[in-house]
Amino acid sequence: MDNSSFSGQILPAPVQGYRLIHGYVSGTICFVGIILNILNGFVWSRKNMRTSTNVLLTVLAFTDAMSLFLYLVYVTYFFTATGPSELLYHSKAWMYIVVICFHEFIAFHTVSNWLTISLAIFRYLKVCHPNVAKRYCNLARAKLTIGIVFVVTTLATVPFYLYYDVYDSSEDNSNLTGYWIRKTQFAKTHVDYQVTLLWLYGVIFKVVPSTAMIVLSALLIRKLRHAMKRKDHLKASPSKHHANITTGYGRTSIMLVVIVLIYILMELPVGIMAFLSGIEGGESHFFYFLLYSYVGDIIDMTVLLNATLNFFVYFCISKQYRAVLKALIRNKFSKIYEISVSHGEHTGSHENTDNMELSTSAAENTHRKLRIWNSIKQSFRK
Repeated sequence: MDNSSFSGQILPAPVQGYRLIHGYVSGTICFVGIILNILNGFVWSRKNMRTSTNVLLTVLAFTDAMSLFLYLVYVTYFFTATGPSELLYHSKAWMYIVVICFHEFIAFHTVSNWLTISLAIFRYLKVCHPNVAKRYCNLARAKLTIGIVFVVTTLATVPFYLYYDVYDSSEDNSNLTGYWIRKTQFAKTHVDYQVTLLWLYGVIFKVVPSTAMIVLSALLIRKLRHAMKRKDHLKASPSKHHANITTGYGRTSIMLVVIVLIYILMELPVGIMAFLSGIEGGESHFFYFLLYSYVGDIIDMTVLLNATLNFFVYFCISKQYRAVLKALIRNKFSKIYEISVSHGEHTGSHENTDNMELSTSAAENTHRKLRIWNSIKQSFRK
C-alpha cells in the first residue's frame, strides 16, 4: 500500500532527487564488484600462489564481495523495489532484513579494512625487515591474523545492533501503515551509548586504520625509493637475476601502496565526520545521517568503489595476476570448447547411420574448428 494517498496529519517527505536512481547506480557497482572480487579470489587462491600475502588478498576479496552482496540486497529492496520513505509500505520482515544487511555491511567492510592494514604490515616487514618477516610473515601467521580480525571485528560490531529498532509506523502517524526504522529506546535513553558508538565507528573503524596506513605507506614509499636507487646501480651489474627479483618485489609493494592510498581517500573523511560528532557529544543522529541522507548515499558509494577498484589495481600493476587470470580464462574456454567439440563428434557418429554426407560434413566442420582453436591458442602463447 502507498501511504502517500492519506491526508490529515503531516506526512514524511517522499523519495526524490538522486535517491530515485541511487539503487540502480549502486546496484550496478555492487554487481560488477562481486564478479571482479570472485575473479580476485580465484586468482590469488591458486596452489602455485599460496603465500602469506596472497592468502590475505584472497580473504580480502571474499570480505569485499560479501560487503557488496549485503549492500546489493539492502539497496535492491530499499531503493529499487520500494524506496527509503515511510510513505511507502514496508513489511516487518523486510525492515529487519534492511537493518541486518546494513549492520553486516559495516561489519564485513571493517574486516576488509583491518585485512588491508594486515597486508600493509606484512609488506612493511618483508620489505624493511626481511629477517623478521621470515619468522612471522608465513602462512600460519596469516591465517591466525585473519582469525583474530574476524573475531575482534565481530565483537566490536555487536553494540551497533542495539541502535536500530523496527516499529509500526502507525505509532507515530495514524495515517501510515507498514513498518519503519527508528532508534531503540535504549539508544534514546543512553546518550553515552550513542557517543561511544561514534567514537568506536569513527576512531577504531576509520581514523586509527587510516593513520596506521598513512604511516606504513610512507615507510614503504621511502623504502621503495631506496630500492629504485639500488636498482639503478644493479643495472650495471652482471647479476640480472637479482635485478629482476628487485623489480618484482617493488611491483608488489607499489600495488599494496596504491590499495592503501585508495582506502585512505575513501575512508578517512567518514572517520573524521564520526570523530567530530563524538567530540560534540549529546544525542547523535550520525547513523540516521548515514542511512537516510544524500550524503550518506555518497559515502556508501565511496565504500562500494573501494571494494571494487582492487581488481583494476591488481590487473594494472601485477604481472603475476595478469598471467594467472589469462591462464584461467584460456583454460576455461578451452574446456568449454573441447566439450562442445566432443559433443559434435558424438552427434556426427549417430548421424552417420542415417546419412553419410551429413557425417562427413560434420567431421570437416569439427576439424576446421579445431584448426581455428589451435591457431587461437598459438596466438595466446605468443
